[in-house]
Amino acid sequence: MRLNNARVIADIEYVIEPPSQAADFATWSAFGVSCQRDRHRYGGQDYAFQFDVMQLHHGAARRRWRLVVISELWRFKDVRAEPRTSKSLRMLSGKAGDVLAWMRESRELKLKGGGS
Repeated sequence: MRLNNARVIADIEYVIEPPSQAADFATWSAFGVSCQRDRHRYGGQDYAFQFDVMQLHHGAARRRWRLVVISELWRFKDVRAEPRTSKSLRMLSGKAGDVLAWMRESRELKLKGGGS
């Protein structure tokens, strides 16, 4: 399974439970991962955009990894269609297999009612 697909990103977001969208900056931890989200916004006369950059860092000795999930939302003046968000994931360090293993283990723990 590839990391940069919508299902993996959705599973990661489910596991880490980002805090409410109200804050432009947030830090938290979930299932052994340090999480940080920065939001960047612009609102002009003809368009507006918002970028969320969420960094995740797993510091376990043998399974260290770091990744970033970037969410992008654009709105354009006089366009009635509902804006859509695109998301992408980029590995900054570590192995994709370690991220996938962490995600599967953490999702199972969360589904069983285990804490973060």
